[in-house]
This record gives sequence, C-alpha cells and structure tokens, in this order.
Amino acid sequence: MRDELIKGYVKAFGAMPDMLYFSPGRVNIIGEHIDYNGGKVLPMGISLGIYGAITWRGDSLCRCVSEGFNHEAIYEFDLKGYSESDDFTKYIKGVLYVLTKYKGAKFDHGFDLYMTSTLPASSGLSSSAALELLISHIVNDEYKLGLSNLDCVLMSQAAEREYAHVNCGIMDQFAIGMSEKDKVILLDCATVDYSYFDFKLDGATLVIINTCKPRNLSESKYNERRAECEAALKVLKAKYGKNTLCEYTMAELDSVKDKLTDNLYRRARHAIREEIRVEEATKAMQEGRLKDLGLLLNGSHKSLKEDYEVTGLHLDTIAEELQKSPIVLGARMTGAGFGGCAIALINSTNKDEINKLMDDTNEIYHEKTGIYYKYYYCESSDKTGKME
Repeated sequence: MRDELIKGYVKAFGAMPDMLYFSPGRVNIIGEHIDYNGGKVLPMGISLGIYGAITWRGDSLCRCVSEGFNHEAIYEFDLKGYSESDDFTKYIKGVLYVLTKYKGAKFDHGFDLYMTSTLPASSGLSSSAALELLISHIVNDEYKLGLSNLDCVLMSQAAEREYAHVNCGIMDQFAIGMSEKDKVILLDCATVDYSYFDFKLDGATLVIINTCKPRNLSESKYNERRAECEAALKVLKAKYGKNTLCEYTMAELDSVKDKLTDNLYRRARHAIREEIRVEEATKAMQEGRLKDLGLLLNGSHKSLKEDYEVTGLHLDTIAEELQKSPIVLGARMTGAGFGGCAIALINSTNKDEINKLMDDTNEIYHEKTGIYYKYYYCESSDKTGKME
C-alpha cells in the first residue's frame, strides 16, 4: 500500500510527499448502540483503514484528494476562512475547528493531502472517525500541539458532534485512536475506563460482511434512537436517580413500564440487556468459550432487530442466513445499522470452506436484496499514527 499511496500523491500533486500515515477502521465485537447510553463495548481497530500522504505548504491553502470520494478532484479550502460542506472535507475542517476552539491551536500553513482507503465508506466500520483521527495526528505532529492519544480521540469525537452534526458516542474514535495489535478493548463509555485483553480465536475466524447498502448517519434514524433513549432515561432517573441507561436493571425498567410507550420500553430494554451481553461476552472471550460468545452475538442481533429496530432486510438476511450454518458460531450486525456491516464468528480457519459458505450465502442475499455483499477477513490493528 505504501507504493500505491506515494504513487497516488505524485499523480495528484506532482511531487513526493513528506509523511505517510495510517488510521484503522474499527469493528465492535458486541455492545451496539450503548456507547451513548453509558454502557461497555468490545471494539478493536482493524487492518482495513485510511492511508494519508501529506506535504505542508507555505501558504494557508489546504488541498485534499480522496481516492474513495473522487480521485480526480482536488477539494480546496483556506485556513483564513472556510465554510461547512457536504463532502469529506467536513471531517478535516471539523478537526481544525475543534482544535482551535478547545486547544487554542493557530493554523497558519496548509497542506497537500492525498488519501486512499481499504475501508469501505458508509459501511459501519467508522470511516469518518478514522479520517478524524488521521487529521488529528497529522496536525498534532506538525504543529507540536502536545496532544495525547486520548486527546486526539476526544477532539475527533467533538469534530463529529459539533461540526459534522452526528451525535455520536465515544466508542468509534476511542477504538481507532487507542487500539493495539492483537487486542480487544473493553471500554466503559460512561467513565472512559478501559482495559485490553488478547484477541484469541483459537481455530475460529472473524469475517466482516459489507451489505454494500450505504447509509448516512446524519440522515438515518440514529439521532432518533438517541432521543428515545434519553426520553426513557428521564423517566427512570426521576424514580431512581442513576445517570445512564445502562446502569439500570430490568426490574427497575419494568417498574416504570406503565409510564413508557412501547417503543421507549423496547429501546431501553435493548440497552440494559446489551450491557449484560457485553459482560458475558468479555468472560467468554477471556475463557475461550467461543460457542457461548457466538450465542451472545446472535442474541445481540435479535435485540437490535426487534427492540432497537436498526437492522433491516440486508443485515437481517446476512445474519440470519449465516446463523443457519453449522460452522457459524454467531453472526450479527455491527455499527449503527441501517445498512453497513455485519460480522460472523466462524468455527473454521479453512479459507476454502469459509469462502464457499460466504459465496453460497451471497447468492441467497442477492435473491432477496438484488445486490451482492462483500466480505473481508478481520485482523486487528494498531492505533492511528505514522507509517514506518
């Protein structure tokens, strides 16, 4: 990829780049739609990601090329004054905006930036967060801002929320900015306490399946789900006083059921039960009980389908068809839903066997949806940083 990255930069800007960076995507093993409800999640950085080649300029112009967005076009903005846009540069501008707002950064020289990606856009693997972390690290290095990895995570989250207008939790940026190779992160999204443990599959394989049905978070029902959770929390908090939805028990939720609509009850039920699944999945992974982990993945998908209603035909077809296979331990959607990606934990390391399963399932998927999915073997990755 290094040679392709340099070649792309030279084609775009007619010179060699000064620095190369990589920012991984992320996959969440389990713990969906509870990061913003104060829950625990089990994400990791993955080897699919965004690559950036950059040279700093002497003036205030920023020129950006994204092969994934439109590799022929150069998108420009000036540090002396820029406006919001609907293209990928909104994430770049967002990082600059929040670093100025919260860290007092002063940007006086721009850059030529070329990016290419192995991470499918709008797929639920956090391409926007990967881009935000990429820019945070690039700017931190050049301007010697002294930001820690966690600072870069928090600034990237602020960029998504305040500039891209997606009311996201902390998980995506944290998983990308804090990941370690061959590790899974147990992250408490309420306290930002975290720990690592080994990503050991012991004869199994984790596969990512891209529905190839893109969705835009800011145009989806993501913010609606957040609002529903906040409404349910308000009722629970009035009686019990606890600050986040995932702190509550099912008994406490049931005690206020008559004060909630059916939708609000089911949204809260998903959050509370998903928190329990994360705790059980953590123990199962640590103890090597992959069959139990697979059952928890299946339970997560069922809850996301029936209680949280964020799956849909494409994700349901993938998860439910794969769950029928005797070599699949578990399958579920991952990410925000409404399209995007699913994951499958397969009790095999034989790629011929796995490929046949995935190809056969793809034919069923095509019959039901009219499109084909793409799939990727999942490997963990280190956090965002310079390429050595």
